Amino acid sequence: MLVSTFLTCFILLTTGVTITEPVDGETYDGDWLTVNAIVQNENEIPENVRYTLNAQSSVEIPRLNTDWYTYMANDLHTGFSESPAPTDNSILWTAPVTGNTHEFCSPVVVNGIVYFVSDEQSIAYALDAVTGEIVWQYDVVNHVDDAVTVCEGKVYLAADSAWCLDALTGERIWAFKPTQSFKMNGTPALGDGVAYFSFAPNYTSLEVHALDAENGEPLWFTEIPFYSTGCLTLEGSRLFVPTYSGNLYALDTSSGSIIWENSDSPSGYWDSSPVVVDGVIYICGNDGVARGIDSSTGTTIWAEDITAGVHYIAATPAYAYGELFFADQVDSFHCLDALTGIPVWSVPGVQHGSSGVADGKVFFGEGADRDFGRVVALSCETGDEIWSYQTAGTQIFSSPAITDGVVYIAGMDSNLYAFGTELKFTYLDDLYAQVGLNELVVTSFDAGVVVAADTVSFTVTGTGINLQSSCVFDLVVAPNPFSSSASISFELSEAGYTSVEIFDLSGRLVSSLFDSELLQGNHSVQWDGYNKSGEEVSAGLYLCRINSGGAIETTGLCLLR
Repeated sequence: MLVSTFLTCFILLTTGVTITEPVDGETYDGDWLTVNAIVQNENEIPENVRYTLNAQSSVEIPRLNTDWYTYMANDLHTGFSESPAPTDNSILWTAPVTGNTHEFCSPVVVNGIVYFVSDEQSIAYALDAVTGEIVWQYDVVNHVDDAVTVCEGKVYLAADSAWCLDALTGERIWAFKPTQSFKMNGTPALGDGVAYFSFAPNYTSLEVHALDAENGEPLWFTEIPFYSTGCLTLEGSRLFVPTYSGNLYALDTSSGSIIWENSDSPSGYWDSSPVVVDGVIYICGNDGVARGIDSSTGTTIWAEDITAGVHYIAATPAYAYGELFFADQVDSFHCLDALTGIPVWSVPGVQHGSSGVADGKVFFGEGADRDFGRVVALSCETGDEIWSYQTAGTQIFSSPAITDGVVYIAGMDSNLYAFGTELKFTYLDDLYAQVGLNELVVTSFDAGVVVAADTVSFTVTGTGINLQSSCVFDLVVAPNPFSSSASISFELSEAGYTSVEIFDLSGRLVSSLFDSELLQGNHSVQWDGYNKSGEEVSAGLYLCRINSGGAIETTGLCLLR
């Protein structure tokens, strides 16, 4: 392993707390709210952050983990982060770890470490997220075209073989190579102790391999027609595989068998990967059409022709705020309504990689034949440019990663860029306020000493929660609110694959209560207030979502302790 020196910019460190929710001076019609605070602490995570409401006892606020652990942030490739994001093009640091011809890999950020693989150098790097200093590097062989996946202290990457490295040291844990000659494709997908990789023995077929994540032992493999340049996407028991000049496939994760295939894009998919939100796959095709596809059946829900057949779309769409963000690789950057595919706005912009969204901004690297590249930040609401930065490279193929207030992206001018001023940590929790005027104080501590604080005042006019009326499944939660256990009952008009899941208000999966086939009729499941790890969750508001036969319904639960 080798540690190198690099040029880093001067970093101005600050300490402070900013309460973003509730909003100072705002009036709310309900007493269940969210407390959200952004903490700057000289690039160090505070010892703890606490809130005090109306001079009552203080309550510790958990830190929100905004790690960007794989391509497009997470297993579903939404490209969205709950992190704050830079408001200008200030550079935190640059590190000379990229090349200048074809740097398509995107950085991945976990636990304060940036993981990046240079295609031109064929080297995997781990860098300090604050300074850009190289922590370790590992020589990989052959072409590397996609981001790594970091899971449970291990780095999984696709190169000449399927590699698994120790995330802290870079030491090799295992490697797997099929017997046939091949080209490795896509970012690995990880789930339930299994690592999924795709290999192209030739340009007419693709092998998807399931390997034991601990030791690399093969579990199964499936061969499908055509090869892939996109990434695998994992949604529960389904693995989605896009193919070039071919179909989009859904595989069963336990056996590799094909569940369904969608052939609606006549020329397949080039680089664009499946994004999955609430049972819908979003993907852009070689025919210049963006699509929404039912993830359980493979049926196309909507299709929007973006380029009128002029060009394929390479970008994977980022999903945020109910909208999709991507460029068409011709001349425009688009925002579509995710429910219908109807365009919301379009502005000039050319992109080969994909976008990242955070804090109301969409970030991407422009990829067009020119003498320079640009990193661009647009308003998600209007498409107006907020800031940009011109690099010395001819274009940017990499996609950004956004975590703890910093945007990381690879240029093709030998530099990996970190845009921002310092790390900004997010603290988030539910808040039960009183009717009338409230005063909220959020304080950060180090070594038991107050280092920063912020105060807001707000008014609450009503009490209780409003539950969504049921119109699909006769979904009923009782009792609600509850303190120990709630019964969730529903009715299916026809048999079908059904999932019942609990989410927190930030959209994170808390618990999966049911995920299997059900017969027509009345059913019920119980939730005891524990998460998927068997841990008791805190009091607050939660969301129950049922998905069956392509229909989705959500209602609220109020947990009291």
